[in-house]
Amino acid sequence: MHPIPLRAAPTDLKKLLGGAMEALVQQAKQGEISLHVEAGDDIPIIQADSEKIAWAVTTLVGNALRFVKRGTRRMPGGAIVVRIARDKGDVAITVEDDGPGIPPEKLPWLFKRAPGTVHAAGLALMLVHEVVAAHGGTVDVKSATEGAERGTRITLRLPVS
Repeated sequence: MHPIPLRAAPTDLKKLLGGAMEALVQQAKQGEISLHVEAGDDIPIIQADSEKIAWAVTTLVGNALRFVKRGTRRMPGGAIVVRIARDKGDVAITVEDDGPGIPPEKLPWLFKRAPGTVHAAGLALMLVHEVVAAHGGTVDVKSATEGAERGTRITLRLPVS
């Protein structure tokens, strides 16, 4: 895969993601799903391609919206939280949901092709990984399909400097 070209500029992630989430918050409300953004007060401005980072995070939230339980007027739906936090020398953007989780056998193949297959588990997830890697960052996935910890948490770590 070719490296993804970046147009990095000083980026306020709180402002960027707050704006990028507006349409998805409305979509979540229609499905009786809770979606909100939480951000610490100590989030620094980072060098990033704002369009690509916004796309990566909205892609993760869009995927979560497809799998989280929709609610009804009598029964609330699931929840998705986007958290932006300072984590040592990085800024961590976490998209966490209480959906069905990703089966353990699929986790190793989220960002690459499994042997004998044409596509990654999700082309969009593979591209999210490439965007974050182009910024010098990493992607971490934790997911459970059973119990109280059921759901998926994907964390994008971007370097501050």
